[in-house]
Amino acid sequence: MATFVCRVQFLDDTDPFNSTNFPEPTRPPLYSFREDIPLINQLAGVHRLLKAPHKLDDCALQLSHNGTYLDLESSLAEQRDELEGFQQDDTGSRGKKHSVILRSFSSMQ
Repeated sequence: MATFVCRVQFLDDTDPFNSTNFPEPTRPPLYSFREDIPLINQLAGVHRLLKAPHKLDDCALQLSHNGTYLDLESSLAEQRDELEGFQQDDTGSRGKKHSVILRSFSSMQ
């Protein structure tokens, strides 16, 4: 049972007229993703932890370091290439700056 521990945040992009686009909370909590379970099955836990305003059926997960959206039907183990460089900061050393961001599907269009 391998886990991937990282910071999680959300962008309140549920309101198209909202002019602020800063990840919340400012001190992101840590979440332990199971690497072998599809992300769609873990989404409710992230949503609950963040108390995000998104509708659960309208959620997507985006990586903060490269802007890539993760495939919710796949596990993290199946998307290992997308996570390359995630746990490194801008200088290339191991850091914890990056986070997985909960977004709404409507923001992807």
